[in-house]
Amino acid sequence: MNESNQQGNPQTAAAQGGLRDLIRRPFADHAMVTVTPEESLSSAWQKMRAEGISQLPVMEGERIVGILDESDMLLHVYGDESRFGDPARAAMVQRLDKVSVNAPIEALLPVFDRGHVAIVMEGEGFLGLITRIDLLDYLRQKLG
Repeated sequence: MNESNQQGNPQTAAAQGGLRDLIRRPFADHAMVTVTPEESLSSAWQKMRAEGISQLPVMEGERIVGILDESDMLLHVYGDESRFGDPARAAMVQRLDKVSVNAPIEALLPVFDRGHVAIVMEGEGFLGLITRIDLLDYLRQKLG
């Protein structure tokens, strides 16, 4: 997801609100683009293209149940374009890299090293996503 974040010092991020400060599109603010498990891959792709993003949380109400990214979609539809009509649940990943909002910023690095996006949680509540770009923007903003 090509997003920026708020300014701040990574060493004091936990004192300022933890990883929450790195979430550009908080779920609670209805700023995040999402899909439901039953939405078509075609609809998901249109949302990704319109917003210039590369992954979408798959939501059942307030609960995150998966993540759908360009790779997941490509692997699902390649060789049979009619699969764009399949529901998002058919291509989404259900094994999620969840990180507590209170975790230190360093907790993001192993998630990114695996090529994943960080799914920020507060207890059982989904707060939003943090991508590599978000963290890079955050660190770059320290320079002014």
